[in-house]
Amino acid sequence: MIAFRAAVERLLQRIWYEGHWLSFSLVPLSWLVEWEIRRRSAGRLPKQETDYGARVWVIGGLTVGGTGKTPVLIALGEWLLGKGVSVGVVSRGYRGRIGKRPHLVSASDRPEDVGDEPLLIRQRLGCPVAVCRDRARALEALVGQFEVDVVLSDDGLQHYGLPRDWEVIVLDAQRGLGNGRVIPAGPLREPASRLAAVDWVLERNSKDPDRSFSYSVGSMRQLSPERALSWSDWHSQWGQAPITAVTALGQPDQFFEMLSALGLSVTGVALPDHEAISIEHLKQASTDVVVITAKDAVKLGAIENSEVAARVWVVEIETRLPASLLDKLAATLSKG
Repeated sequence: MIAFRAAVERLLQRIWYEGHWLSFSLVPLSWLVEWEIRRRSAGRLPKQETDYGARVWVIGGLTVGGTGKTPVLIALGEWLLGKGVSVGVVSRGYRGRIGKRPHLVSASDRPEDVGDEPLLIRQRLGCPVAVCRDRARALEALVGQFEVDVVLSDDGLQHYGLPRDWEVIVLDAQRGLGNGRVIPAGPLREPASRLAAVDWVLERNSKDPDRSFSYSVGSMRQLSPERALSWSDWHSQWGQAPITAVTALGQPDQFFEMLSALGLSVTGVALPDHEAISIEHLKQASTDVVVITAKDAVKLGAIENSEVAARVWVVEIETRLPASLLDKLAATLSKG
């Protein structure tokens, strides 16, 4: 099943981003999707001060797959907390088993129940995180139990029943909008005209300084024995050794390319998006050092007694946001 999902994802990437002929045959289906989008978006709530006593900022995507929404949200959350602003987060809990009833994420929750991204966000920010397929209900549950100044929505741009005050779209500058078509013929969740209606567009590694966000490695964390090293200390010890990078990100090549750009000799192993890395996946690596992302680590579970435990390191990234965006948001907050 994993191999089949991976093959389907590779085919879709070719269709959407490499001019594959199958895209044209799927256009009639995209017309139906666009009709449904227009029908549903007719009930979209206008952006306004919400009735919940907190601002709601949506960090969303226009394209299918990973573009960096969760790292951007975490960076915004850290920035807000650093300014003394109380923060909450709502999420669908993608691939989790939580259904129509809102659930407040706790440290004891499992990623298969609440989703990997909500668990990672709670670990990084330490703030209330509510998950529900209906993000509006998640919002109600969160503000009903916590006094927060800003609620960040992890994705949810197309969740038209969710009230919001600000919208940020996150894209990848290299991939852009692909072939510009709506799914399934292309990667777009909505027509490209949606860009004009949002408050800010962010692009990973954009040439536009007002749009550009980028990643850097802050530290490296060993899972067992648990310890953390600065990037420079870790690199001085293992930077010349061959590395196996295993990940289930939506765009795994971004991870592999970042590591290669840092001078590492990397063999990349890409699993389907959101797939859980197993100990067997790690055992298959032939190198003495295996690196994974923090998002992958929350799904890994306990590996203390495994023979691979000492080989596994988690890459803790830091996300740099454009100063112009932060200045705009600071001005928005100062308006009361």
